[in-house]
Amino acid sequence: MQREGTVHRRGLRLRRGPILLALLFVAALADYWLYPLCVSPDVPSPNYGENALWLRYTWYFGQRSGADLHRLAHDLRVLEIRYAYFHVRLVNREGKLVYRYPDPARRLVRTLHRLAPKVKVLAWVYAGNVRAGGLVDLDDAAMRSNMVGEALWLTQTCGFDGVQWDYETCRDGDPGLLELLRETRAALAPRKLLGVAAAPWLPWHRWGWGWSEGYFGEVARECDQIAVMCYDTGMHWPRWYAWLLGQECRRVPVAVVAANPHCRVLLGLPTYGRGVPAHNPRAENLPLALVAVRNTLGSRPLSPALAGVALFADYTTEPAEWDAYERLWLAR
Repeated sequence: MQREGTVHRRGLRLRRGPILLALLFVAALADYWLYPLCVSPDVPSPNYGENALWLRYTWYFGQRSGADLHRLAHDLRVLEIRYAYFHVRLVNREGKLVYRYPDPARRLVRTLHRLAPKVKVLAWVYAGNVRAGGLVDLDDAAMRSNMVGEALWLTQTCGFDGVQWDYETCRDGDPGLLELLRETRAALAPRKLLGVAAAPWLPWHRWGWGWSEGYFGEVARECDQIAVMCYDTGMHWPRWYAWLLGQECRRVPVAVVAANPHCRVLLGLPTYGRGVPAHNPRAENLPLALVAVRNTLGSRPLSPALAGVALFADYTTEPAEWDAYERLWLAR
């Protein structure tokens, strides 16, 4: 009888294992689907009208009408966008801009300065890292010199208020980016902004994507603004992505303000569906991101380094997402 009781208890334990696993699976699945629907802001919005937007190259190329420019100026004012990053495309293997459109660029800048005078109009320049399959090697002094020359052309000839270097993929601790920033800062006029589109802080460095707090501080010493690209993070679970955004809010501004009190941080949030495998729009989406940022910042004093959010991008943001931005961030 004792042996039969022992066998019975063992059988119960063996049956409990699959049941517990099944319950855990159901709970995880429910969290995956319900968390984005249930999470909501529970604190006032920390928006101060210092937000940003990445915009498509068609503006720089002159492929938009005068009416489009007027409408854009109106939208930037209403949506409280302070920094407009206009894509001027990329630099080649010599560090020179592949596309030069000075007349449309001057028209763009003049129109926005007139109709939306508070907006800073920046040239967003993509530089693909040769170590990640691109054309740019920032260890090459001649290439950096050419890139600095292009930054001068964009700010002096075209009239842009500054330049944002988008060096991808920039590995944590890369000295080449620091050199480029130092040389660019030394060449630019004092009132011209120097910005960086930065990888996010990550608890690991996935394929070179992800910076440490120390490197954020090093970059901050050499520039005026860091726009953290908080997407393509590999955080496929909505709750994990919300946690990551909380970490960006806590870690990056603290590291930046300690290194350079004058440098400002913007959190780049995604508004696109399909993307690389590291992007899951169920997790990485604008409404969830805005709620996560808002609740994190509302639960602690706002770092003076954190200016606002930056949306990526004008050409992927749907009307429902603009509605979410106005409701969740602008609090309208």
